[in-house]
Amino acid sequence: MTVAHQSYAVRWRDSVRWDIKSARATAFRRAHPHFRPLEDFAEEATVSVNPASAPDHAWPVYGVNNTSGVFLSHHQRGSDFNSTYKRIEKDWFFHNPTRANVGSLGRVPDVPVDAITSPEYQVWRLTGSLTPDFVEVLLHTRFFLDMVDCHRVGAVKERLFVSNLLEIPVPDVSPAQQRAIVAVFDRARQRAGELRARADALDAAAEADFLKALGLTPPAQTTPPKAFAVRWSEMKRWGVQPNQMAATAIDVHAGKYPAERGTEFLLDIRHGCSASPSRKPTGLDVLKISAATRGFFRPDERKPMRDEDRLRREFDLRAGDILMCRTNGTLAYVGMSALVEEDQRDLIFPDKLIRVRCGPRVLPAYYWKVTQMAFSRSQIEEAARTAVGNYAIGTDDLWALEIPLPPLPDQQRLIDAYQQAMRQAADLRAQAASAEQSARAEAEAMILGTRPVAAGSGR
Repeated sequence: MTVAHQSYAVRWRDSVRWDIKSARATAFRRAHPHFRPLEDFAEEATVSVNPASAPDHAWPVYGVNNTSGVFLSHHQRGSDFNSTYKRIEKDWFFHNPTRANVGSLGRVPDVPVDAITSPEYQVWRLTGSLTPDFVEVLLHTRFFLDMVDCHRVGAVKERLFVSNLLEIPVPDVSPAQQRAIVAVFDRARQRAGELRARADALDAAAEADFLKALGLTPPAQTTPPKAFAVRWSEMKRWGVQPNQMAATAIDVHAGKYPAERGTEFLLDIRHGCSASPSRKPTGLDVLKISAATRGFFRPDERKPMRDEDRLRREFDLRAGDILMCRTNGTLAYVGMSALVEEDQRDLIFPDKLIRVRCGPRVLPAYYWKVTQMAFSRSQIEEAARTAVGNYAIGTDDLWALEIPLPPLPDQQRLIDAYQQAMRQAADLRAQAASAEQSARAEAEAMILGTRPVAAGSGR
């Protein structure tokens, strides 16, 4: 981890802007006098497109984030656009101006000729001797992201415009050295990809084994049909989506164990606290919704709440509680949940989450796992209602949710086998992350000149 100096001095005439971040950037430039501004190798590439001019065309819209870089976000009809967008091409780059400092920068892959991105994103392309492969590695080194942070501007919400990005100093590396550095990183990235593929295969096998142990088989059709017919007597709700989900759902009554509703084995289901958070610490915190939507419980995702005995009593959290997302603008997040494994003191849950408490006939870990499986997800998504852009489920939907309920010893065996597979998968993913981190550190050292470029690494 790079730690900024507590104190340092720079010449007034060497600083572009007079603030702490500019001083850090100036100190970096002075420490690397052979570096050149990125503007010597790149330029802005803003080409405006008006998608509404082709109202019937499905435009491919691309986004960028700090995990997968540039990605296809969605297709959108031209008639649904109300502003111009920006054209992108293969081997161009663009970034999110408000999140570039955390790595939301990316290289454009091979995209269709009509590919576009948000007008808010900053688009640029290379013009000099630096290759796209090398710059892709450079973008995610620690020193470059630190320089991105130093070059952002704005009093309230800092942004990185292309003009600011082009001020960042970068090394003028020979083509042979660029290839060598890229080769080092690519080998590690390939190794990491292989490890993640093995982890994904373990996930899939564990899911299939769990389903098989319940005596259930996946449906022959997993993609919702675009055209279908349903008997009026078989419709649970009036709408296309719930009936599409029902057409491809696994029949939970076809397994080796009886399927029961939550009313038969759950103790309590409760909406969270709707009181407003506090601006100052009080001794009591309320969870953020992100604490329960990543597949595991994150008690550190919290903010202050006014401290009242009633709130502590009604919205407490105990070991074995399951927290489930009640409402979200994205349907895939509704019903996502996390298992609370230890009693939580001074912590309650908000109204966007639902707390589920299990009775003696079901293990909390089993209930949590089963509610995330496809046959439960289909019931949750069938039940979800939408209004003003948000999907939501209620306590009644969870009381009515049907799951296979084996005897407790069978539940425990299923969970033990699944958790063992998940530990193995997690270990593989940790190895992958470590390989990438080591490669990034090695590449950065070679870029900064603190480590010689490995001879023979490039071609």
